[in-house]
Amino acid sequence: MKLGAGMIIDGDRVAAIGGGVREIVNPADGSVITTVPDGDSRDVARASAVAREGFEIWRRRPTIDRAKVMHSAAALVNGEVEALAKMITSEMGKPIRQARSEATNVADLIDFFAEEGLRVSGDVPNLDLTGELPLVLKEPVGVVGAITPFNYPISLLSWKLGPALVTGCSVIAKPDEHAPSAALRLAELFVEAGLPKEVFQVVTGGAEVGRALVEDRAVDKIAFTGGVEAGRSVGSGAMATGKRVTLELGGQCPALVDAEADLDAAIAPLVQHTFNNSGQYCYRINRIYVDAAIHDEFVDRFTSATAKLQVRPGLEEDSDVGSLCHPAVLQRSERHIADVEANGGKMVLGGRRLTDGVYAKGLFMPPSVAVNCKQNMLVMQEETFGPVVGIMAVDSLAKAVDLANDSIYGLAAYVFTGDSGRGLQAARQLRVGSVWVNGVKKAYPQLPFGGYKASGVGREKSRFGLDEYLELKAVYLQLPSI
Repeated sequence: MKLGAGMIIDGDRVAAIGGGVREIVNPADGSVITTVPDGDSRDVARASAVAREGFEIWRRRPTIDRAKVMHSAAALVNGEVEALAKMITSEMGKPIRQARSEATNVADLIDFFAEEGLRVSGDVPNLDLTGELPLVLKEPVGVVGAITPFNYPISLLSWKLGPALVTGCSVIAKPDEHAPSAALRLAELFVEAGLPKEVFQVVTGGAEVGRALVEDRAVDKIAFTGGVEAGRSVGSGAMATGKRVTLELGGQCPALVDAEADLDAAIAPLVQHTFNNSGQYCYRINRIYVDAAIHDEFVDRFTSATAKLQVRPGLEEDSDVGSLCHPAVLQRSERHIADVEANGGKMVLGGRRLTDGVYAKGLFMPPSVAVNCKQNMLVMQEETFGPVVGIMAVDSLAKAVDLANDSIYGLAAYVFTGDSGRGLQAARQLRVGSVWVNGVKKAYPQLPFGGYKASGVGREKSRFGLDEYLELKAVYLQLPSI
């Protein structure tokens, strides 16, 4: 099999040491788009050796210089939004409009972290000690291994790359094996912007690459986004070599709709946030608890609005819902639907894979709505990561909060109510990292993102996420007499 594009080590496109090659497939039609190296632990070892050199180079650059390089890189990303978007859509299936938004968001995040890095400061405790001045310094953690999933292949990477680079760390990225091309191009753009070639490496491949990053003693931190089981393995492996970790492990996110909610305002954002990216993202709405007094009206309006979404190959401009990325995602959606139907629930929309015409060779599941759901159903307990949502009637907002918290996850929740005070009270009681009340807006870079419970460890984005890439050092400085 011929290599289409190499992994990036020391600024060059290179093949895997073992010669392995992996096909990258378009999930909308099953065609092979390109091939990339199928790396292993040997490739990680050579990347980490280069990254260790890169850390020593980069950490010594003034923060203002690092920020200038990042701003230049962000400008280059903005100049290649269309090309990056086509890579993303072709490899993982999302509608091209959403892929463009992802690429633009990457540039914005890089710009944000470049500026936020200039605001990092240490501390001087005011102890008033004669002849001694204690200091608290902040220093870069070192070489960062960034392991990211397919669903937002460069956006989630930028959440890690931005704070790592501005604080002086070097980075080894391991993109998802299904969608690596945009991450490879991103690394090239950073070098074009002036980043030393030793600072940002990209090693392509499967699970072996991820394990090798976790086990490599030259890597100081792992920043991981992915599933709970994989995250637990990453966390335990990182502890074995004393690594710092940030783990964003997904969610099973509830929406709570109170009897007094304004459905005219609620339906559109609920539909959008439930089926955006075919449901393939961690803080999408997986289950909806609706007050019984408005349940039937809500189901009718929600289903009617959802039915208007266009399921099309992602490269088509009118696509609202594209293909799923790979067969395992489709199979999980089908398993959740089968569980609904086997346990007294009902699919009132969708529920079956699309296989005719333009859908014949792709992985297309239409937006699917389940009703008469019970709390123990898979769609109400597991992260579907597909375009399937369960709806359950409840007798009060308090009951909805209790059911929302009845989960191993705690990433995000959404509350719709006619009384903002009730909404805030519900937000305080929900055991999650983010709550939206009476709306579903974008997650701003100034706010932290992460979860409670099994949804992860640490935070990303914002100044809190930046702190995850810094070590604290206490210095006890003795002063001479004058």
